[in-house]
Amino acid sequence: MTALSALPRLLVCLVGLLLLPVGIAIAADPFARATLTTKGTIYAGQQIEVDVDVFVPNYFLSPPQFPLFDLPGAVVTMPDDRGLNLNETVNGEAFSGIRKTYAITPQTAGDYALPAAVIPFGYAAVPGQTSQGKVTLPPLKFTVAAVPGGEGGTPGVTAGEITITQTFDRDPAGLRAGDALVRTVSIHAAGLAPMMIPVPTLDAPAGVQVYVHDPVLSQERTSRGDVTAGLRTDTATYVFTKPGHFTLPAIALQWFNPTSGQTETAEADGALVTVGAAPVTEGTLAPPAPPPVEEPFDWLWWGGCAATLLAIGLLIHLAANLCGRLEVWLTAVVARKEQSEATAYRRVVDACMKHDPGGLDAALDRWSRQTGNVPLSKWIDRFADPETKAGFARYRESRYGASRAHHDVIDLGRLQRGLKTARRRWLQKTSGGGQETGELPDLNPRFENAARRTL
Repeated sequence: MTALSALPRLLVCLVGLLLLPVGIAIAADPFARATLTTKGTIYAGQQIEVDVDVFVPNYFLSPPQFPLFDLPGAVVTMPDDRGLNLNETVNGEAFSGIRKTYAITPQTAGDYALPAAVIPFGYAAVPGQTSQGKVTLPPLKFTVAAVPGGEGGTPGVTAGEITITQTFDRDPAGLRAGDALVRTVSIHAAGLAPMMIPVPTLDAPAGVQVYVHDPVLSQERTSRGDVTAGLRTDTATYVFTKPGHFTLPAIALQWFNPTSGQTETAEADGALVTVGAAPVTEGTLAPPAPPPVEEPFDWLWWGGCAATLLAIGLLIHLAANLCGRLEVWLTAVVARKEQSEATAYRRVVDACMKHDPGGLDAALDRWSRQTGNVPLSKWIDRFADPETKAGFARYRESRYGASRAHHDVIDLGRLQRGLKTARRRWLQKTSGGGQETGELPDLNPRFENAARRTL
């Protein structure tokens, strides 16, 4: 009877042991999400946007490293904007997230799928402790249709709207032989990246020389910083060497409007250029001058002139050579200083002094990448004292945590002093060790002088 009565209790224990791994497996884990924000039919040559969100429980300790992946048959870009911070609750668990937007321009019709790119990051799986994590880019799929009437599904130009404007630096009808006319053409393409705008044709008529300058590419943004259109500005200088009437050709650009489903044409008118004869300088009649009297050739005077010119040329050559070397040296000095570890760390100090958390994030990220201390949290754990480690964790929680309660009480000045001490230890470690003195031991030549000035 005793053995039979203990059997139910034994079965309960076995079931509990079997369920224990299940409870551990369903603990909150980081995850990623990809969303196609462009709605409606997607056509070849049309720029679309994909939002990629990365979520972690608690908060990030180092931001996700979003890759610029390859997608066959498409051009992929990632605007150089800061990620958008997110907060979300999943099954009662608080998650912090960061969003990055990709701009993708498929070149041909067909089916596309995002590759399984890896996104690494650091986060607080346990508050106050750094855990390294990674997620895989979700396999988002989308279909691209060929432009109606297009040849072989080629992209052509697909945009919301395209307009072309042009200006001239002077009246084309009032030129003289030898004058130059500057033509500036600006193309505004809604929903299209500047690099995808076609190059306008700036041909010159026969007998006219044309010089085309490098284009200027830019973006049009809203007050919130969202990109709405691409801008391309081309400038050409036409030189007219003889009188006559010349016609500068019109500039036309065909494009497909996905909203209307029609192929439309943007155009800038040509120009009729009228070039008159060059002005003639009139002089007064005068009696013929008497024939010149030949004088004997002065060898001494001409020899002195030649020697003087030779000396001046030599001095100019030496001065140009010296100036060129000085310019190269100064450029190298400025470049070394700008790229030095000390300059990168000075930005960290400046952000702390200004109490600029956003600037501090960017400065710390740049310093850690430049010195190879990635992730930064690992460097903090190794070289910082306990108070600085705790202060850095509180600072990260105030920036990226689900709760922002400590945002206004973080002492960036104290955090900067702790980081300075940690940096001094790191510099001593990387320079081969030594006693801490007023002067640091010899460092890597790239960091030596700048590191001493900062400390």
